[in-house]
Amino acid sequence: MIKFTEILKIHNIKELYDYQKEAIEETDKGKNLIVSTPTASGKTLIAEYGIVKALNNGGRAIYVVPMRALAREKFGEFKIYKNFGYNVLLEMGDLESLDVETLKYKWLNFDILFATAEKMDAILRANVSIKGLKFLVVDEIHFLGSPDRGSVYEILIAKLRKNFPDIQILGLSATIGNTDELAKWLNASLIQSSFRPVPLTETIETKKDLKTLVAENLPKGNILIFTNSKKRCENLCVDLSGLEIFKNTDYPKPEDEILNAIESPTEQCKLLSDLVSKGISFHHAGLTNKQRELVEESFKNGKIKVIVATPTLAYGVNLPAHTVIIEKLIRYTDRGMIEIPVLEYKQMSGRSGRPKYDKEGIATIMANKSKEKHIREKYINGKPEDIDSYILAEPNLRFHTMSLISEISEVDEILKFFDTTFGMFRYRNPEAVERNIINIINKLKDWKFVEEKNHLLNLTPVGNRINQMYIDPLTANRYIKIFSDKHYSGSYDDIDTLFILCMATEILLLYISREEEDDILGEFLSREKSGYLEEIGGDKYLERFKTANMFNAWINEKSENYIYSEFNASPGLLHQKVEIGQWLIYAACELGKILKFPQLKHLMEMHVRVKYGIRRELIELISVKGIGRVRARALFNRGFVNKEMLRKASVEEITVPLKSKKIAVDIKKEVEVI
Repeated sequence: MIKFTEILKIHNIKELYDYQKEAIEETDKGKNLIVSTPTASGKTLIAEYGIVKALNNGGRAIYVVPMRALAREKFGEFKIYKNFGYNVLLEMGDLESLDVETLKYKWLNFDILFATAEKMDAILRANVSIKGLKFLVVDEIHFLGSPDRGSVYEILIAKLRKNFPDIQILGLSATIGNTDELAKWLNASLIQSSFRPVPLTETIETKKDLKTLVAENLPKGNILIFTNSKKRCENLCVDLSGLEIFKNTDYPKPEDEILNAIESPTEQCKLLSDLVSKGISFHHAGLTNKQRELVEESFKNGKIKVIVATPTLAYGVNLPAHTVIIEKLIRYTDRGMIEIPVLEYKQMSGRSGRPKYDKEGIATIMANKSKEKHIREKYINGKPEDIDSYILAEPNLRFHTMSLISEISEVDEILKFFDTTFGMFRYRNPEAVERNIINIINKLKDWKFVEEKNHLLNLTPVGNRINQMYIDPLTANRYIKIFSDKHYSGSYDDIDTLFILCMATEILLLYISREEEDDILGEFLSREKSGYLEEIGGDKYLERFKTANMFNAWINEKSENYIYSEFNASPGLLHQKVEIGQWLIYAACELGKILKFPQLKHLMEMHVRVKYGIRRELIELISVKGIGRVRARALFNRGFVNKEMLRKASVEEITVPLKSKKIAVDIKKEVEVI
């Protein structure tokens, strides 16, 4: 048994806020709860109360978040429960682990489980046994309004409600337009409050430039600046770094770690390292995970004073600042330049004001005088947008219907399940949705992923494997159609295979500018099978070709800097695509094992090559722990072409190409064990 008063003492909390007291009262009544308050207002404490209550009643709790960084952060905050004898577990992993790791489990041993939504859904798909679940926390529940990933949040909530009818659900939300709808959907009490522990002052600046704002506010505390593109982040950083306040920072910073976060640093890495040495940094999707973590930690401990970021940072880990400056309220989309949502502004401005450090937070919007009235009405005084459901969009409906067939055999029961989703609650158009679901089921039967016997649906062995691997059935059908063709055997080179890989719905393709379009088209048309590739590639065939060429550069051991300059793919972007690429090729291999693809061996080799970024001749060396793409090439060029040659060599001989005796000793131990 844990007394909640003990938890309050650990956090040095002497008095609860009024909305926290109200939420705890509702939790004690056993009700589901939606809590909607500003950022950094203490919502996590309510989750902690519900978790303690579940543990004291002999139950378990799951805490679901949208992002891996947030999962790590929350897991770290709850490690104290290990001191009380409870098993606190973290589940996330990369995309490939959505399949490989979950298949190892027969049951999960935890008292409190922290997981990303995708990982949790994958665990359920693998039929992992979870018993005694009493409390579910859905952090950032407004994230179910995300067109890309929100449907996973929604399906997960619906599945857990179905599997655990008595579960108590707590949804933690930013301020959104339709929290009342969320509450009604979950039959939950709604707690709303505008309270902030640190008061927020919102202003619009129409005269001063960014340098002046930074110089005026930095003495008060650290600053977050939000802008609308990766390139602008970097340019603003360079411009600001010339200020006098960044010229006398002699305390230690992690610039060397940032520079060497990848084996061959790019120009972006060098720029980031140089800026960090001055106490300023940019933060966007082009950074590697390691670089992002170093930047965030340095900002928290004061080694970095200013971060210029894209809006994704506002949805990530807890990274408050004294001052937030929104430099741009517009962004470029496929519909042209548009204003950002009010919800996004609220997320960004909510980062200002650090509890325990600041007496107030300042959020400043930079704008033209002519826009001041509009901005004040829409963003400062306006109401955030309603969130929508995207679970009924065909790609999401297809993906989740396949998953449900592994649990539910009757069509009517599948239709009833979708009636419990937020999408159906909001739109209430059962006839149209019913037709779509039945059409999808028929398509899955045509693709031989689903079979029907005596009016009962079941996944075929191929369908079951697709479901476990967490890929879109449409992607799987495309791969099967091409890779199972006997004409494929021996007739496709690496580029062709990578082009087919890029036909997946899961891959975000590289952008093609007008300046490079003619060159890429010319290169594409020079290929022997260009007509066929154009036909199967559809209207995005050139983007697929460019992305395939980026992968080809990677597996031919081109440096991250070369790929950055040639394809405008920064290290973070490259690593994201490599993670998705290796996962999809792994899935193609698994399908090939069942369906006997003619070139399965080629696909299996390609999986290793994409994973590590190597040519074919390094596949054996890369299997040794401690040998990456750079070390493998150095060893190979020195004549060590396989593990047997490493076994026969002395430590001194291995040290020469690696330039490190310690690493040579570790590798020698590894090859002698293998």
